[in-house]
Amino acid sequence: MRQGIFWFSGIFLLPVIYLLSTPALAHVAVFEGEGKSPETAIRIEDPSKSRVFYGQLASGDLRYYSFKMEKEERIVLGLTIPVEQGNQGFAPNLILIGPGLADEEKVPERLEVPEGYGVKVISYNLPESPVYEGFTPSVFYSLAHLDIKAPESGIYYAAVGFMPEVNATERERIIQGKGVQKKEMQREGNYGLILGYREAFTLKEWVSVPLSQIKIYLWEGQSLPLIFTPLALTFAAGLLAIFFKRETVAGYNPARFSGILAGLFFLGTGMSYIFQMLISLSKSSYSSDVFITFILIFASMGLGVVAIALSLKDESYGTGSARKRLCFSGLGIAGLLFWTGLFIGPFLAFEAALLSWKRIR
Repeated sequence: MRQGIFWFSGIFLLPVIYLLSTPALAHVAVFEGEGKSPETAIRIEDPSKSRVFYGQLASGDLRYYSFKMEKEERIVLGLTIPVEQGNQGFAPNLILIGPGLADEEKVPERLEVPEGYGVKVISYNLPESPVYEGFTPSVFYSLAHLDIKAPESGIYYAAVGFMPEVNATERERIIQGKGVQKKEMQREGNYGLILGYREAFTLKEWVSVPLSQIKIYLWEGQSLPLIFTPLALTFAAGLLAIFFKRETVAGYNPARFSGILAGLFFLGTGMSYIFQMLISLSKSSYSSDVFITFILIFASMGLGVVAIALSLKDESYGTGSARKRLCFSGLGIAGLLFWTGLFIGPFLAFEAALLSWKRIR
C-alpha cells in the first residue's frame, strides 16, 4: 500500500507543476455569439485576457467583436482556421476597426464602419505548415497576427469575414500553392479569432476544458464517433477483462467497481490524447509542444493505472479503507485538474472515496 501511495503522490504533484507552467502557454476557448453587425457585436470584457473565439462563417457573412480599450493599451489579435479548410482555399480576412486608426488600404464595401472610425486590414501569408497545439492536442493554420497599442480610447471592433477584394494577390498565391481551382475557393468555413495576451483561467474555465476540447475537434471537422473511438475501445476492453475475471470479482463491492471504472475513463482519455496527437502530427511538422501532450498522456495513464491498482488491491476493512478513500479523493481532484476522464472519471473516483470498501462475502 505504501508503494501505491508513493506513486499516487508523484502523480498528484504533477498537476501542481503543470498549473504553474501552463498559464504562459494556453488560451481560453469560447464558443458563443452571432455578431453580424457592429450594433450586435459580440461584446468582450477584459480584452487583455487571452481567448480564442471559435465561430463559423456562411457565404457573405461578417462577424463583429467589440471591446473597450484605453489609449496606449495593448491590442493583440490573431486568426486561425482548420487545416482541411485552409488546404481547400478558405482564407478569411481579419480587420480591426477603431478610433484613431488610419485607413491603410481600400475599405471593403460590405464592411460596416462607425462614423469617425478608421480601418486596419491585417494582411498575412499562409504558413508552409500548420501549427501543432499540445494542450488539446490539435492543429490549425495561423493566418494573421496583430500587436499594437490603441491610438485612442474607445470601443474597438474586430471583424472576420471573406472579402475577395482584400488581399487578392495573396489569395491567388494560396489557391495556386494548395492546388485549388479559383472556382472552388471556399467562401464559408470555421475560424478562430484570438484576442488578448494575458493568460488566465477561472476555476470554471479550467475544469470545463474537456468540453472545449471536444468542441475544438468538431470545429476541425472530426465526427463524434471518431472523437470517442479511443475512449470507447479502452472502456470495452476493460469491461471484457472484468467479464472474463468475473469469478474473481464476484465479491467486489460498489466502491471497487467505481474505482475500476474511474481508472478506465482515465486510461481512455490517455488513449484519446495519443490518438489526437497522431492525427495532428500527420498534418503538421514536429513541434516542441508535443511534450505538453506527453505530460497529459502520462498523467491520464498514471491516474488510470493507480485507480485500477488501488481498486484491485484486497485488504481488510479499516485503516486500509481509509487510505483508499483519501487516495481516491486525490485522484478525483487530479482528474479534474488534468482534464482527464471527461468528468465521469473524477466523479467515479469521488464516488469510490465515499462508498464502503468492505468486501461483499
